[in-house]
Amino acid sequence: MHLAHQKRLNYFLSQPHQPFFTLGVANAIIFMALFIPLYRGSFHYEAKLFHAYSMIFLVFTNFFFGFLYTTFPRFSGTPPIQARRYLMVFLLQLLATISFLTSLAFSPALYGATLFVAAAFAMTLRTFYDIYRTCQLPKRDQYWIIVALGLGAISNLLFLFYAIPCSCDKSIVYEVAKNFGIYLYLLFLAFVVAFRMVPFFSHIMEWERNRWFHLLFFLLMVARSFTTWSAMLALIDLFAALLILRELLAIRFPRTGEPLLWILHLALYWLALGFFLASIIEFFEAFFHWYSFALPLHLLALGFLTTMLIGFGTRVVLGHSGNQLRVDRGGLLIFHFTQVVIIGRILFSLAASWGKPFPAFDISATLWILLFGAWFIKYGAILAIGRRV
Repeated sequence: MHLAHQKRLNYFLSQPHQPFFTLGVANAIIFMALFIPLYRGSFHYEAKLFHAYSMIFLVFTNFFFGFLYTTFPRFSGTPPIQARRYLMVFLLQLLATISFLTSLAFSPALYGATLFVAAAFAMTLRTFYDIYRTCQLPKRDQYWIIVALGLGAISNLLFLFYAIPCSCDKSIVYEVAKNFGIYLYLLFLAFVVAFRMVPFFSHIMEWERNRWFHLLFFLLMVARSFTTWSAMLALIDLFAALLILRELLAIRFPRTGEPLLWILHLALYWLALGFFLASIIEFFEAFFHWYSFALPLHLLALGFLTTMLIGFGTRVVLGHSGNQLRVDRGGLLIFHFTQVVIIGRILFSLAASWGKPFPAFDISATLWILLFGAWFIKYGAILAIGRRV
């Protein structure tokens, strides 16, 4: 029995995506479940800080680390990263999760969480920079990945500064920390990886990427991170939508009934659509004083990031366990359910803007929990022990 457990543990830790994805799924469920009573004021804790920090650094970051520790050396034509390196980062992320949960009862534990995350970013940046420095292949994407991770590290430190009590008004610090974490880290990093991998998976051979594409999108996200005026945000987001749409039209993804492809195509189209809808919403916020309850941000975080995460996560779990890259009816339902989660979040914003946030909020949060719970029920055994299906 002991040997069987040891064998399973060795398998679980043998590939970077397995421990990181497992922690990411667990955190996605736990932190959203806790956010429901927090939003209702059941805990003496700043709900917006809890939600933003946990989602950026304890949910999405774990998925990013799991994916990048596998693929970054492949992008660069270098040997796989040693297990002791990624397992140390995983341990730091696990300690950050425990510390952050502890901060609900003992608030100074939040500082420990941010410091553990800072150490995880420092180790990751050091590892990836060493690969980048020695890489002999074209490395433009690797450069932008490191830039995005660096800005994620800065966002984490800004959250630490915001959490330190003082008599001054630090609301601008929170906004910059959140914007860096969402737009310059999560969205930009996923943008870089998606526009490298999705055309490759789709066997697009004729597309020649605009050499200024990444830089232009990056500059728009920088402008967006420091802008508070809704009318200007609407203009920036419109430019971002048009920039992405132009590139998508140049790629010309083929129509496909293959779920592992169309879910990724859909996520990229959501990136353009999310910015376009955000632009319209921000126009109404600027000129009609309508508050959307952060709907522009969530259209991108759910429409693009979460859809891409579920698609990429499924592909990685199947492909790296020796299973066929094939999604059955259950997996297909999960892919469709990602869009139900987006609709639930839109309905919450509409209900809240009419003065009736409940029960729409509870439904929206529960849909998120159901999505990740269903995904783990479906793919958890493959992820953890390499079950064949």
